[in-house]
Amino acid sequence: MRVRAIKDLTQLGEQEFFNAIAEGLDLIVKHITRIYAGATTLDEAGQTHASRVLSMIAEEEAAKFLILIDAVRCPRKPESRLAGQLGRFNQHLAKGLYARACMWCPVTLGQLQEYVNNDREDFYLDGPNDVDWIYRNQVIQNREGALYVDYVAHDDKHRWHDPLEFEELHFSGRPEPWSVTTTKHLHGVGVSTAAALAAVAELWRASPPAPNTHCSEIWRMNQRTLELMDKHGLLKEQPASTYAWLIRQWQFPMYDLDLSEIKVPLETLREQQRNWGQDFY
Repeated sequence: MRVRAIKDLTQLGEQEFFNAIAEGLDLIVKHITRIYAGATTLDEAGQTHASRVLSMIAEEEAAKFLILIDAVRCPRKPESRLAGQLGRFNQHLAKGLYARACMWCPVTLGQLQEYVNNDREDFYLDGPNDVDWIYRNQVIQNREGALYVDYVAHDDKHRWHDPLEFEELHFSGRPEPWSVTTTKHLHGVGVSTAAALAAVAELWRASPPAPNTHCSEIWRMNQRTLELMDKHGLLKEQPASTYAWLIRQWQFPMYDLDLSEIKVPLETLREQQRNWGQDFY
């Protein structure tokens, strides 16, 4: 048995590829539905932290759904392009960035890359003066900080990290994560069937977005996707608000974006700390 074999999907023929993706998407949606229902139940019972953990897992699973959808929108050649996209299925940073991107409204694909870049650095400076402390990548820390007790080093000091630290900043009754909502809507209109995925691929692979592609073009493509599915009898009836959400909120294809971690030498950050304020003297 070999786990994390997601890149093996590149070896499948076209119909087998769509069949396999459709099976995975269906399982992911069922998993999200169970997990998020549990998160809601725990939240109503006042178990805020446990609810937050389950909600985060649901959000991450939703990101996996969106990564697979983008693998369908991605041209199959060169194979390395598709394999790279599929590889994000098992990358925590990539999944976190996909989830965050659901909440953003970039004007162009290039601007979306700029937004993503803000969350790619493995370490960054922040604090009252913007340089006071060195922090770990926020996407990764938010995830692991909520899940695990850890023994961490801060400069010359060490301490235990408690997942309940700052728990009072988190509130009950949180809205459903946008990645979960988008995934539910895509599944609800029928995108995750093999036949619909073939239609999605037919439309999107022929028009890969460029860095200067405007969001209005993506909205048109999203609408054309729904219209093409309807033409083939694949579109499932949903409230008008669901179609409207997908037209405006289904994000640019992200397969050509760089979602890798940006390595920032700690000494570079410490030098910025030492030099802060010198220009004022």
